[in-house]
Amino acid sequence: MATSRTWLITGASSGIGLELAKVAAQHGDHVLAATRSPDKLASLEASNSNIQAVYLDHNEPLNQIQAAIKSILAVHGTVDIVVNNAAYVQTGMLEETSPAETQRQFLANTLGPLNLYRALLPHLRDKGSGTLITIGSMAAWYPMPGCNLYNASKAALRWLGIGLAGEIAKFGIRHCLVEPGFFRTGLLNPKANMAMTAKPARLPEYRDLNDTTDSNFVAFDGTQLGNPVKGAEVIYDVVTSTGVAAGKSLPGFLPLGSDASAEIAKAASETLMAIEEWKEISALTDFPTGS
Repeated sequence: MATSRTWLITGASSGIGLELAKVAAQHGDHVLAATRSPDKLASLEASNSNIQAVYLDHNEPLNQIQAAIKSILAVHGTVDIVVNNAAYVQTGMLEETSPAETQRQFLANTLGPLNLYRALLPHLRDKGSGTLITIGSMAAWYPMPGCNLYNASKAALRWLGIGLAGEIAKFGIRHCLVEPGFFRTGLLNPKANMAMTAKPARLPEYRDLNDTTDSNFVAFDGTQLGNPVKGAEVIYDVVTSTGVAAGKSLPGFLPLGSDASAEIAKAASETLMAIEEWKEISALTDFPTGS
């Protein structure tokens, strides 16, 4: 019988985080569902004996996150798999959005997740094992007017996560960057997890772009291609090398969803084409060979 693993999942109250918590619990693993409001997960705990809500707010300063992790470990003993999943979407053109909104977006989507890793790495290094799962986004690969703060925060998270992987491998700690496409969750619901720039703050010069962005999100919400239940099942199998991923090693990078594979491949192809088009002119900046 396989040994039960302990998962710590942020953003576990909805979307892929919630479904992953359920899947892991159904497989007999212990799940710590991290949230700022543990009481709100009472029904989830009641219906899943392997799930326990724990207090954690990765938007807090590092010392407070470290204190929360210390309390979690004191009660639950260990964490084997960390899933950095919590995030939100800040909309608005760059000129319209405030520095405070920008800071909040990067804190929630980039800096907070990194601080959670900082808080847990001493524990994982001490035991010589662990798995970090960073939930990014295919949006890290392309621009989108009115959504570029979110895209940029996920792009920064992408490279920081990949860079972290090379720093921690020698300690027996694995890392996988998962970049989902559009999944049918509440992430794009303007009434749920999206921070819309206040209408009065919007500039008339950007009205056409804002109208397009707003209508796109209305069209996306509820019609996304990705099934969050299936997405969670695939993540679980990939992380544990079971099911559809039996016999496969944990990848460093996993596009999740056919739209993610298509969009990321398109962005990578466009980059290669730009390099090919300009490489001869680019090479003119080199010193002569042997000089």
